[in-house]
Amino acid sequence: MSSESSARSSSGRVHESDVRPTAEQACKECRRRKSKCDRMVPVCALCHKFKRRCSYEKQTKTPLTRRYLNEVESELVRTKALLQQFMNNSKDGSNVTFGAPAEDMGQVSCVVDAAGSQLLSHPESSDRRTRPLGPPASPEVRSGHPTSQRATQETRTDQQLQYRSSVSETGPQTLSCLSLEPPSSPTNFEWDERNGNSNGERFVDGMASLTSAPHEGGYLGFGTTEVSGLEQQSCIPNDQPPRIPFALSSLGQLEPFVDAYFSLFHRSYPIIHEATFRAQLMEVIPRPAGNAWQVLLFIVSAMGMWTTATQPTDADLGLFEAAKARLSIDMLETGNLVLVQALTIISNYMQKRNKPNSGYNYTGLARRIAMGIGLHKEFPNSKASLFTTEVRRRVWHCLYIFDVGAIITFSRPFDFPDDGIDVALPMNIHDPDFTQATKSLPMSAEETTVYTHMRTQAAFHMATSKIYSKIISSPFPSASDLLDMDEKLIGCWLCDLPPYFRESVVQEPRFRLCHSILRWRYRNFRILMYRPFLLSRLMARPGQSTTQDNHAQVDATIQRCLDAARESVELISNFWAQEQHNMMACWYGLYFLFQAILIPVICLRNDPQGPLATGWREQIHRAMSTLESMALLNPTAYRCLSVIRSRCGTYLDTSTEGWGHPTEESPQTQLEHLYPLMWPTLEMAQLDGI
Repeated sequence: MSSESSARSSSGRVHESDVRPTAEQACKECRRRKSKCDRMVPVCALCHKFKRRCSYEKQTKTPLTRRYLNEVESELVRTKALLQQFMNNSKDGSNVTFGAPAEDMGQVSCVVDAAGSQLLSHPESSDRRTRPLGPPASPEVRSGHPTSQRATQETRTDQQLQYRSSVSETGPQTLSCLSLEPPSSPTNFEWDERNGNSNGERFVDGMASLTSAPHEGGYLGFGTTEVSGLEQQSCIPNDQPPRIPFALSSLGQLEPFVDAYFSLFHRSYPIIHEATFRAQLMEVIPRPAGNAWQVLLFIVSAMGMWTTATQPTDADLGLFEAAKARLSIDMLETGNLVLVQALTIISNYMQKRNKPNSGYNYTGLARRIAMGIGLHKEFPNSKASLFTTEVRRRVWHCLYIFDVGAIITFSRPFDFPDDGIDVALPMNIHDPDFTQATKSLPMSAEETTVYTHMRTQAAFHMATSKIYSKIISSPFPSASDLLDMDEKLIGCWLCDLPPYFRESVVQEPRFRLCHSILRWRYRNFRILMYRPFLLSRLMARPGQSTTQDNHAQVDATIQRCLDAARESVELISNFWAQEQHNMMACWYGLYFLFQAILIPVICLRNDPQGPLATGWREQIHRAMSTLESMALLNPTAYRCLSVIRSRCGTYLDTSTEGWGHPTEESPQTQLEHLYPLMWPTLEMAQLDGI
């Protein structure tokens, strides 16, 4: 009888083991006794038999098994294949899919729409509608990360509040752009970029030169004035927003986009320490608490995807929406370095994606939080490590670069304080030479590093901020004053460039873009400085004296403007013909090329038979050829071409009737047409009679 009972018990336990879950490793007691554990949960067989206390340790590290490594390798291969597909397919969508992997989802796909809510699509349903489900669930919960029930409930509650707020404010959105009634006054600078479109009548570009409408675009210098001669494109409704066929079940799947970020954008603006960020991504070290780090991760991924794209794409927009969905108003009641990094990158991303006013707002938030955590100061008695102090310097100067760059681009007052700022420039070092364990400052590298461009651009803005404040103010500085500031400020900056980063030095391929952008940037600034004197000379009426400056000094300013424009066209066209094409190179090249080519365009219109006219035509033809190539990546280049053709198309072909006669437009009419293209110096110069 006892043997029968024992058999029943044994068979029952075998049957029970088929359905009961098992742990990944032996229990603590069996491991201590080196006994063979069957890993049954909650009590193993041996502990049950000898009435011991059975407990299991939580798995804190990923198992180094062949099976697990095979799964990771397969996942990485699939992710890289999808990334390559996004880069090569110009018709990809702009929404990231969240939830289970694609192969496990069957006929159901879960995506994030423009409002940050989830949409569940059932392709097999008869009406093929898309219905909202609510806010996106936390990736940590979905991917199986250990999270307490209370934290999970708080996260869901917070996301539900965000979702309800976004729905109540924006409502259902079925059109990619909206048609709003014009305001009562053309001086209304109020704006709404939530539904901005790169086409149509509500187009506002991040370069502040090609805004379509004279209102509701924000104050972008004179970029808010209507540009005549542009080919307006219709605003086409889009009932189904494009999406990315990408199932995100783990944050680790974003690694290819992170790789893209560090391969290009990071070499110009290293606001993040790469090794630390990658270690946090792979959970080698703990990730910072809160949602700010996830915001940073998604905006890094979006920026990486967009800047390295080699064809037009909107796939990055889904990643940005995922970042924005995690950015709550509650975060503004906190202050930390990660949040400053995230907001700073968002600000630059928004400008590049043609939402300049939104980017300007994000920059303001980033600067306030940065000052709130003391990034603008260095404290001699601080207990922070050398590494932490250096990282804080990098974040502050990247923020400074983006803020000042936006101020200049949008013709806004220079409100970045000079007094009270006490932050040294970051060191020019290689990352392996400076880590958390470093106890003494390493020697500066005598070659180009990731931090070289950031140092030189920050120094450039520090040197030229005084000049910028002068040229946007009244009275406009005289030719002699500008020439003097040029020699003392820009000239000294050029002399102080490190030998390995000077103009004539050929850089490694990975640093050629940032080095070229710096060369384009300072020439563009000289164009802004001297352009009013050139226009004054071209448009002056016979016998009219427009300036009290010495003629030799005015001639010098005009020559510097012409030289800077010609050199810019040559440098940008050569770079585009020789180097790799990507979205980041196209954006900066397009901005500086368009500002430069307007100089020979205006000159040719007013003096088509002058001694320099042949050179102007050559510059224009070369720039137009480069713009046509850039248009394959950035459609804004088509608008630039439209402006050039409408302004001087007649003067480019000497076989055309009337090519040799200067434009019959009055100086006032020409200035009105130039206002949206040439801020900010035209108005100040005109008011002062230059």
